[in-house]
Amino acid sequence: MMMCGQKSRLLLACLLVLLLGATGAFAIHNDNRGGPEHVGDVTDLHFTTIGAHFDGPGLCMNGPNIWYRYTASCTGQATVSLLGSSFDTMLAVYDCPGYNPTIDQMIGCNDDAEGSYQSQLTFDVVAGRNTYLIEVGGYGTNAGAGVLNITCGTPEPPSPPPATKDDCAHATSVGDVTDLAFDTTNATFDGPGLCMTGPNVWYVYTASCTGEATVSLLGSDYDTMLAVYNGADCNPTAGDMIGCNDDVAGSYQSELTFDATSGQQYLIEVGGYGSATGQGVISISCEGTEPPPATKDDCAHATLVGDVTDLAFDTTNATFDGPGLCMTGPNVWYIYTASCTGEATVSLLGSAYDTMLAVYNGGDCYPTAGDMIGCNDDVAGSYQSELTFDATSGQQYLIEVGGYGSATGQGVISISCEGTEPPPAAKDDCAHATALSEVKDLAFDTTNATFDGLGLCMTSPNIWYCYTASCSGEATVSLLGSAYDTMLAVYNGCGCDLKSENLIVCNDDAEGTYQSQATFTVVAGGKYLIEIGGYGSQTGEGVLNIRCEQQIPSEPFDLGDAPDSSNNRGRTMTAYPAQGFLPAIVPARFPTVYDDGSGTGPYGPLHRRAGEVACLGLTTTWETEADSGQDQDGQFNIQPRSDSADHDGGDDGVVFPISFPSGRRSTFDYSVNVIEPGTDLWVNVWCDWNRDGDWDDVIDTPQGSVPEWAVQNQFLFDLPAGLTRLTTPAVLAWHPADGRTRLWMRITLSAQPWKGGSNPGEEGNGGSGPEGGYEIGETEDYFFFPDTSQSVCQDFNGDGEINTEDLVLFTTMWLDNCPN
Repeated sequence: MMMCGQKSRLLLACLLVLLLGATGAFAIHNDNRGGPEHVGDVTDLHFTTIGAHFDGPGLCMNGPNIWYRYTASCTGQATVSLLGSSFDTMLAVYDCPGYNPTIDQMIGCNDDAEGSYQSQLTFDVVAGRNTYLIEVGGYGTNAGAGVLNITCGTPEPPSPPPATKDDCAHATSVGDVTDLAFDTTNATFDGPGLCMTGPNVWYVYTASCTGEATVSLLGSDYDTMLAVYNGADCNPTAGDMIGCNDDVAGSYQSELTFDATSGQQYLIEVGGYGSATGQGVISISCEGTEPPPATKDDCAHATLVGDVTDLAFDTTNATFDGPGLCMTGPNVWYIYTASCTGEATVSLLGSAYDTMLAVYNGGDCYPTAGDMIGCNDDVAGSYQSELTFDATSGQQYLIEVGGYGSATGQGVISISCEGTEPPPAAKDDCAHATALSEVKDLAFDTTNATFDGLGLCMTSPNIWYCYTASCSGEATVSLLGSAYDTMLAVYNGCGCDLKSENLIVCNDDAEGTYQSQATFTVVAGGKYLIEIGGYGSQTGEGVLNIRCEQQIPSEPFDLGDAPDSSNNRGRTMTAYPAQGFLPAIVPARFPTVYDDGSGTGPYGPLHRRAGEVACLGLTTTWETEADSGQDQDGQFNIQPRSDSADHDGGDDGVVFPISFPSGRRSTFDYSVNVIEPGTDLWVNVWCDWNRDGDWDDVIDTPQGSVPEWAVQNQFLFDLPAGLTRLTTPAVLAWHPADGRTRLWMRITLSAQPWKGGSNPGEEGNGGSGPEGGYEIGETEDYFFFPDTSQSVCQDFNGDGEINTEDLVLFTTMWLDNCPN
């Protein structure tokens, strides 16, 4: 039986369908980057570029084009395909959060794929964290109708425990070896899964010859698998794979022989059949032509020079290496240390071919456009090059020497400096701090050193080191065994603009001696400045020892990663970056740090058994605190000194894209991984609708009150073991007109409902956790661009299709809600 009013509404909807059919297709709404259509994974999404205009950087195409913004549903590889379209297409993908992609942000450009005139691209993606701009057009000025398909591979497995150094990023560098022992017993899987998916270890092999290289696992004590890839990039594709082998020579061990080029690098992946692990040996040999002596022409092996006259060089057998900012042909590199403060001149006059010359600030490889001092082709009516620039005594400058186009040849380089001569270099100042990692009995001498620094710990003659930690845990710097009364200081970072808050520790005497020692917490990859001097004005010879001990907290926790001004550094963090006329002045008051030292809260949510009972998504990473202590993924969740947040590598529970049209109710999906079934769980979500840097507010709107506590104690019960995809209750969204577009959102999974947080009524309490922390669960924070568009092209009845039935429902909703 049709209820009153339904028949008239259906007739109106039918008339609307007929009207739309009579007036032709909808106008193209995404043919410029200012309004790309937000999409997720789609199947046969119809589009047309007929009537579209060209808009964009012109890096891949310059004909009529349309734009999409894709949010990845998985961490892995996404494929964007135009196969099946009716015209000769072009396709580009950019890793660009805004609307002005540059060539550096281009992931790929494709014309024809799979023997057709249509296009396809496959690229690496990160679930929900990044959005990707997709540009769709035609070859030349071609336009037409087509279909778009986007698929995403299976999400990555949970993060491994603290690194065992068996992942590709820590691949062991090897040359030719015989029976080099390895063990995959405690290894984890890491890689593309093209050959194996079980626990594996990695090597980077530099070929010793041009000829046949053989990698053999014969003699190993378990059923092995072996793969070899071109290059040393840790994201090898199927196109990079040279070979994959399981069994060889009637055994369960593996072996591969392939054509190698001397000096080239090859990734070697070693694992087992299925999930097999064990101990083994790897042998690598190469038979062929020995390489010529290394030319050392790359930036990493730049020749150190001072002032020189007619120093000979030869680019005949050189290769190209560098950023390509000035030249792209064969080149050689020098690092020049200025001998004066004044004008330095680098000249290639007298060379025998058409040269190119570039000079960059600093000695880092590789320089950026901001480092470039100058680029020169021809000077003084010749085909040779010359540059003059302002130099500072003792500073280093990279010099790149090459040829016009692909020209090579022999030449001479001269470098001179006119200005003030410096005093003899002591090399003991902070700006020349010696880089090192862990060392044992490294000798030093402060006898002829001078004092340099702010005197925060010592004022005696001193020397400096920049220490890079190899582990997350406790590092010990020791001067025990030195021959004089020492002093020791350690600072955060290796910058020389020291302030008292940078000082970690200052020590005079340790262990009943006159020598110094300090132990402090470090994070793997973190840099720490070490200052060594003496008590009073004492100097002398000494020894330096540094060791690092990996530590896993007895109770590793999970915390959020939204910016928080109540941090252990006492720094005000900002919630939102500058946007247009809106400056970055919104202070962040999100409760993220659990213990800020005040003892009063609000407390950031802390989960004590994260990942043991249930978690959001598949991944959790442990921390001891949001902004200090040890951290499993190697970086603090928030970094107050640099005003940087959103660094938790375990945020993977929310399914993107999220549609939050202002003034409308909508839902979004998230996933929960249950390890122990039968546990009652609660989910809460907070959204900073008014973009004021907290989750405390309730906004009054014409559509009703909009609380920033958006999802309130959604109860989950009887969830099965494994991953379950769930949908939130309807959320009424709101966004300020002409305001900031990105949004901070927090989702918390716990075994107890949220009852007002740890400090009700206090600023920044929204989204906080209990004073004692949560026993289980996980908190994830997201900083993202919500889809705020209100389109009639939506699946209103939830049947998985967009058709006339959705249009009928939309018309009914319109009649119910719009004024008569």
